[in-house]
Amino acid sequence: MIRSILLHVAEDEGFEGRLQAALDLCRACDAHLTCLQVTPYNAYVAFDPLGGVHAVNALVDDLRQREAETEAAISARLEKEDVRWDWAHADGDVVQMVSAWSSLSDLVVISQAGSALVQGIARFPDLVVMASECPVLVVPAEGTGFAAGSPAIIGWNATPEAARALRGALPILAQASSVTIVTVGESDEDLPQMAASAYLSRHGIASELIALTGKGSDAETELLRVAREKGAGVILMGAYGRSRLREALLGGATRTMLDQSEIAVLMKH
Repeated sequence: MIRSILLHVAEDEGFEGRLQAALDLCRACDAHLTCLQVTPYNAYVAFDPLGGVHAVNALVDDLRQREAETEAAISARLEKEDVRWDWAHADGDVVQMVSAWSSLSDLVVISQAGSALVQGIARFPDLVVMASECPVLVVPAEGTGFAAGSPAIIGWNATPEAARALRGALPILAQASSVTIVTVGESDEDLPQMAASAYLSRHGIASELIALTGKGSDAETELLRVAREKGAGVILMGAYGRSRLREALLGGATRTMLDQSEIAVLMKH
């Protein structure tokens, strides 16, 4: 069940899209929304050596004022929505704070970042996906919401990470108009594609199986192609299911999907 959704709040271009996606999911799953606003430690650092304490105090005062204005504006909007919600604020490392709050959440909603910094952090989605205790929905930078009843694609690579993502997304998969399990050139003796389909069937979820030939490096291209053909609203996959170092050095499906997918991606490490 998805009953608690954690939304990362920050002043970035992707916020509107992920807010709408979080609201759509709250309605679809009858879930509670927690808006988490984090002030990163680097926001307190003043680089003017001549400014001294007064410069730091002025910086913090200005930051707190902007945060208060953001909270007031979003709260006013949420008061008009038909969802249950609350607001939380934390100071510290943004990834660590999101990870900590994810421990008592069923789903985290963040935005795609590409090469942009998120609150001063590079590769923010990668780090959150790796650190989160629950599945993470990564909304495209230009996303406009989340269609809960749309087709769902599962990128299956026979890893424990993919299995964890599948289990965590059962409530979303149960509402999808269709579910397609896609494998691309993977050896899956331990966790075969049929095992994933059988598991879903025990939860009343029918699935179509598509096994594509090709190299693992083609996985992201093939997943996106199938997702577009099916009109999918979400792609589900495990994150860094092989060697994270290998993917960090050479790229890989996880990084490509986090950076480039125009369809929402639900991941779990």
